[in-house]
Amino acid sequence: MTGRKVRPSGLEALCLLSFAGSGAGFLLYVAVLLFRDEALRIIDIYSSWDQPGLLTSRYFLLLAGGNLLSLAGVFLMWHQRSAGFFLYAGIQMALLLLPPLWLGKEAFSSVALIFTLLFTTGYARYFLHTGLSLKLRNPS
Repeated sequence: MTGRKVRPSGLEALCLLSFAGSGAGFLLYVAVLLFRDEALRIIDIYSSWDQPGLLTSRYFLLLAGGNLLSLAGVFLMWHQRSAGFFLYAGIQMALLLLPPLWLGKEAFSSVALIFTLLFTTGYARYFLHTGLSLKLRNPS
């Protein structure tokens, strides 16, 4: 063995799921940016929301950028760098709060809250607990 850290299987599973979720989110928001008029037409047809004017290109750009930064955090966590946890957690909280702040309280998603809490708690288990334990054992 070459001294590489062994990635725990739980962390690996969380990272793979996060790669899929944040990657899909990034691609979808970029697609909406590229085909905004068609996307707004579809939203108008299939939703009961009456304020599509609030869905500006800047809004979708922020969501796409947030998902890209989230991917960067997951990439760092994949390489077991704790900075990735803080990047990921901060961006996920921002992505959770952006819709209600931009569009109104009706845009709050309890499903997004549940997934954000589950994944952030799962990552915290590996990075905060392990990091604190390592500092206590090895003071240098």
